Amino acid sequence: MKFIVLLRHGIAEDKRPGMTDADRALTSEGRKKMKEIARALASIFPEAEAIWSSPLLRAMQTAEAVAAAWDPKLRIEQTDALESQSHPAEFRKLLPRLDVDAAIFTGHEPNMTEIMTDLTGVQGALSLKKGGFYGVRMEDSPTLEWMVPPRVARVQRM
Repeated sequence: MKFIVLLRHGIAEDKRPGMTDADRALTSEGRKKMKEIARALASIFPEAEAIWSSPLLRAMQTAEAVAAAWDPKLRIEQTDALESQSHPAEFRKLLPRLDVDAAIFTGHEPNMTEIMTDLTGVQGALSLKKGGFYGVRMEDSPTLEWMVPPRVARVQRM
């Protein structure tokens, strides 16, 4: 693995009575904004080869929006290592099994920031807004190369 993007899912519906957290879907606004973010991410990170996603609905819908921005469409695989309650150690176990050099991982906060911190050692008051993402260079010692807030990604015109 040479480079990864850690992407927080888009804007999701609020939990309603009788609804599980896993069943929360992206809102119409969340789907619209993720299409814009996905186009920017495809421009910033065209070398992506695959996407791994949390199995929760909102993360999978985010991954699908992102995959659609690449031509040909990126393959999506689910992993419990990106679930909202998973520990960064689970993510570390996943990395050696991957057969690509550049990948996108869609998940939840605070997990995406915890994973980035665990990999890079970067500390501070960082967190991703919905649709925001980190770019981490994995060669040698993992390094946080960039953090893109969703507002910046949505106005990106490349």
